[in-house]
Amino acid sequence: MSKIILAIYVVAATFALVALKLGTEKTLPVSFTDGKLHLNLNFFFLLGLMLYGVSFFAYMYLVAKNDLGYIIPFAASLVYILLFTASYFIFNESFTALKIFAIILIMTGGVLINVHK
Repeated sequence: MSKIILAIYVVAATFALVALKLGTEKTLPVSFTDGKLHLNLNFFFLLGLMLYGVSFFAYMYLVAKNDLGYIIPFAASLVYILLFTASYFIFNESFTALKIFAIILIMTGGVLINVHK
């Protein structure tokens, strides 16, 4: 069950960030003008919030059922890797040699942290 919840967490957290970036490219969701608070909510911003909610509850399950020293770095590394890939395809961000090397290091850490499992 933890593997399914981990996958839900990784996908939800990653696409929450993607949706929030898409939802805040033109304007911030909250602004303060002339002494008044303005909400500029859009579909992507609200989707990002919803996905963050899903990822939060999945994360809480993972923290409750797994060793912290294992699950936190492993889950974070998976989010980084998927986010790097998503940002390349969705936002046309560049793959540099340094970024690829960093991803390899993250993947190596994910493998090493799982050696005891």
